[in-house]
Amino acid sequence: MEWIERATVLKVVWGSHAFGTADAESDTDIRGVCIPPPRFLLGLGNFEQYEDRATDTVIYSLTKFTRLALANNPNILDILWADDEDVLYMDAYGAQLRAARDLFLSRQAAYTYASYAASQIQRMETHYRWLHNPPDHQPRPAEFGALPHPDGGMRFPNTHKERAYQSAHKHWQNYQKWRENRNPERGALEEIHGYDTKHALHLLRLYQMGIEILREGVVRVRRPDAAWLRSVKAGRYTYPELRELVKSLQAELDAAESTTSLPERPDEAAINALLVDLHWQALQSERFW
Repeated sequence: MEWIERATVLKVVWGSHAFGTADAESDTDIRGVCIPPPRFLLGLGNFEQYEDRATDTVIYSLTKFTRLALANNPNILDILWADDEDVLYMDAYGAQLRAARDLFLSRQAAYTYASYAASQIQRMETHYRWLHNPPDHQPRPAEFGALPHPDGGMRFPNTHKERAYQSAHKHWQNYQKWRENRNPERGALEEIHGYDTKHALHLLRLYQMGIEILREGVVRVRRPDAAWLRSVKAGRYTYPELRELVKSLQAELDAAESTTSLPERPDEAAINALLVDLHWQALQSERFW
């Protein structure tokens, strides 16, 4: 991977520092795009991304980045729309990519931003149940009607009982794993506020950004509502208040989708032409060989 630095065409600050919601405990995440050497573009080699966990850095190949951006992946759109002050490096290739960012936006944002928010909601709700109504013991097959089998083990009277046991057992295992690997920062927030307010911050941010994209055709990475989002993490809302706010934003996102002027899909032909052009330029430059 000695080539990764010279092949990088765009590198930005990503995550909470880019959103303006970082605190003293927040890590600095870096994301970027590179054009791999010709052996990966023309030969048998395959390269999708480079990761350095020590520096919280991920560099995507231009091809993978483009495919994810075409799908309106929120994490990828953040790279294209990062605030100018958060751009750590950008050459002529990266500038062409950023200049074409409007081509990527589409109505798909309604689905992707809502889906990412939903994943935050699911984790938050699961942890909330574990906090306020944790399983008090490991499920036993006999509790679900299982009987000893002559050949050893247990036999369930029907598949419904067996599936119920498997579900309860998986729930118990996930609960134990969560307790063992619980993030100390998240644990402190949950103990203080009764739920994971960091998840709340992110899901509200995602809804707000999705609504803005659909209404205005712009991705505001540097959040104008950063102070409000930080107050959410600090426990501004009770859990019931948060759930009501989520319902309101879900309805707002649906309404924005119904009136958006964004196309159903991105302009794939124009984006593909850009991808081919950038790769062709790189193939003619000694820098990428």
